[in-house]
Amino acid sequence: MNNIKNWISLEQPEKDRLLGFETEDEYRRRWISIRVMYYTAYLVYFAFGIVSTCLWPYFRSVDTDADKYFLTYLMSIPSVLQLVLSPVLGWWSNKATSVRIVFIPLLVSFILGQLVYVAASEVPHKPRYVLLFSRVFVGISMVSCAIYRSYISAATTVMERTPTVCHLALAQGIGLVNATVFQSLISFLGQEGFRVLGLFRVNMHTAVGWFFVLLGIINIILFLPFIFEDHNIAVKEAAKGQNSAVLLADKIPGQSMLGIILICVAFGLMMFIYSGLQTLLSPIALDQFGWTNEESLFYLGILMTAGALISCILFLVLDPLCKRFSEIGVLVYGAMLALFLSQLLMIPVGTKPITAYIDVNSTTGCPPTQEWCQSIPPVTKIQFTISYTLLCIAFSIGTTLSQAVFSKLLGPRPQGTWMALLTCAGSAARIVGPGSVTAYVIVGTYWTFGASTVLSGIIFLWMWVYRNRLQPSKPDSVEELKVLSSTKQ
Repeated sequence: MNNIKNWISLEQPEKDRLLGFETEDEYRRRWISIRVMYYTAYLVYFAFGIVSTCLWPYFRSVDTDADKYFLTYLMSIPSVLQLVLSPVLGWWSNKATSVRIVFIPLLVSFILGQLVYVAASEVPHKPRYVLLFSRVFVGISMVSCAIYRSYISAATTVMERTPTVCHLALAQGIGLVNATVFQSLISFLGQEGFRVLGLFRVNMHTAVGWFFVLLGIINIILFLPFIFEDHNIAVKEAAKGQNSAVLLADKIPGQSMLGIILICVAFGLMMFIYSGLQTLLSPIALDQFGWTNEESLFYLGILMTAGALISCILFLVLDPLCKRFSEIGVLVYGAMLALFLSQLLMIPVGTKPITAYIDVNSTTGCPPTQEWCQSIPPVTKIQFTISYTLLCIAFSIGTTLSQAVFSKLLGPRPQGTWMALLTCAGSAARIVGPGSVTAYVIVGTYWTFGASTVLSGIIFLWMWVYRNRLQPSKPDSVEELKVLSSTKQ
């Protein structure tokens, strides 16, 4: 209860006051700025999550020639742009006198993307390209993920890093949970909706865009100087005992580089497997369980909501868990071992094959075009449920702690470019991950989940063997430190 009171009141704890890094007022202003990052993370993931449920219905409503092939472009273009632009803007954030200079253009791009998204409903010819244009703007704005992760690394001490990253992940998780609910709340507007001043229509699809325009404007206001200020307490912590503010040199210590590579590979693998299974949820439910489209939407909606709630609970308990057990141990066993087990459980067992439907009027069961259905047993509902639960646990713990460990391995140097590379690993994985559907259709569940089991098992063993390399190294000498430019104070 006392922790909640301190979190709300922003009262500086006595142990932080004794360190002498900052005054109580500086502490309060620093944590206000960190909370602005929480809101930004919430907004980005709220917008990202809701597109998964509303983009396809909206696309079909504005374009009579809508097809799933073009939907692939609409879904993947933001990740492509995030992959390409993250290193560039990450480098810019390192050089900029204030991270605000980077965030404002990204938020303007976010708002423009929502306005163009809404405008697609008013365009009579080729509205699909208007939608694609809106997704380009949104893709640019998604680079903010790398920037706010970098800022959190600079604005927190080593002891604060893990709980702050957990709260950041919680903000993202709440955004995803809200996304699953929001579309249902505005469905009462219907397809027709109403017109405002005779200029534009607000319905169950376009209301999403207008709502995010409002949230984006609020986000810009929060970045104004009287609310948001740049803080780099990581440098003050690194300079403890020195005569001037210092910053670790750009060169990464050799003993830390393997750990950095390991984290990037593990982060990318988690994103790849998670995005792949998210894409496969509906095909598996329809093929393996013989559910109808309505049953699939209903039961998978319950499963995904439960998974999102599990993630939010984990974000809350992760910091106390890491204080009781080793942070590296929680990452290796709670994330990577759970990831391996989640894929292992998806390998079918038994001898009775899936029944492929032959009747052209039937839409349930495994289609006869997938010949493997007649020789491979089905995945059971119990297998599927336990596997998805383990995957949610692995993804929640893994993506959160990998960011915290990655930041600590880098030390107090500017992390914009490095965090951008971590974001790139996730973006590339999200682009490739949905390709699991192609593998599933062609070769079936044995090869699809067998390959992911082997891959996750190799990464788990690799990380377990070299787990000591995931501990942050300390500078060997004062010569490894250099004076920090006053513009980055």
